[in-house]
Amino acid sequence: MVPSHEPEIGKSFYRIPRLSGLIVGIWPVKRRSCTMNLICAFSFCVVLIGACGENLYGCANLDILVRALEAFCPGSTKAVCVLKLSIFLMHHRQWFELVERLRATLYSNRSYEAQKLLVGISTVANRLSLLLLSSGSLTNMAFNVQPLIMALYRWIYELPGQVELPFNILLPEFATQPASFPLTYLLLTASGACTVFTFSFVDGFFLCSCLYISGVFRVIQQDIRSIFVPLDGLEIYTPLANARMRGQLVGIIKRHNAIIDLCTDLTRQFTVIVMMHFLSAAFVLCSTILDIMLNTSSLSGLTYICYSVAALTQLFLYCYGSNHVSESSLSVAGTLYDVAWYKCDVRTRKMILMILRRSQREKTIAVPFFTPSLPAFSSILSTTGSYIALLKTFL
Repeated sequence: MVPSHEPEIGKSFYRIPRLSGLIVGIWPVKRRSCTMNLICAFSFCVVLIGACGENLYGCANLDILVRALEAFCPGSTKAVCVLKLSIFLMHHRQWFELVERLRATLYSNRSYEAQKLLVGISTVANRLSLLLLSSGSLTNMAFNVQPLIMALYRWIYELPGQVELPFNILLPEFATQPASFPLTYLLLTASGACTVFTFSFVDGFFLCSCLYISGVFRVIQQDIRSIFVPLDGLEIYTPLANARMRGQLVGIIKRHNAIIDLCTDLTRQFTVIVMMHFLSAAFVLCSTILDIMLNTSSLSGLTYICYSVAALTQLFLYCYGSNHVSESSLSVAGTLYDVAWYKCDVRTRKMILMILRRSQREKTIAVPFFTPSLPAFSSILSTTGSYIALLKTFL
């Protein structure tokens, strides 16, 4: 149960991801309403149409590399978003339980110092999530506005041509007829917008979850230090002090175990999403950069620069969040080693040793073949550069 009086962290808890999730109807709730299901069905359908049509267009135009890449770039992103939507829909109950467990963990310590720390971390998480949403929205706007600008240019200078669709996509013939063209244009615009809100929700959810977990690890470090601060100056802790310390350590052990279990469950839920995102990351980055180099249109080049920034932001946030979890979980062991544990009696030392041994094994968001981290981000960038250099030799 959520307390009636929320602490400070409650005001910013998943603020940006929750907004994006509600817009596409996939924010995890206890009971899904009919309206939410309809919004989600619409979002899923338009993203699926975009993913299938754009990838089919790319396969049908492999002889024209620029056109194929212009279709594959957004098409592959939408295909991964279809996967993300499917996973969140199939396991919405587990996602809701995970959110509630994390909420309860964040609310458990309402001290001023703990809430100040958590609010600061939540602010960073929401700002980075907003950066992801902004970069994606800017990219989608560039795709949608570019054909209109080109049509306006041709109309002013009386050049031949017609308004094109915002994405290179293979559609039934009736969808491109003059009567249905405006509706098709709007549906493709909605497809791009739903894609942006989907990855803003899913990727922002991952980032916020990781930073909240790292925040709880840091609060545990604060609590460990606070146990020993009142006892500074004593050469050996008294039996009464040891008894009080053991009582406080019991609570810390329970919270430490709970956040480790929560991290394990988050990893299990995100395994397929993270793996597919990283497997497609090098291809997406390589394709967008090649588009920038091969495209002769300055408007198209600007569009794919925005696309590259959004793709890099996505990738960086996965690595940034996972890296924070690893570092903060290991920091608990360093904090325990630095306190005056040697002044405690044997029974208290054993409790400290139990926390120390478990915290020495860092928690990671590990998926098959790799672990997201800042070194992994650097490795993907260097691999992308190698692919681009190799492909340039064939062009």
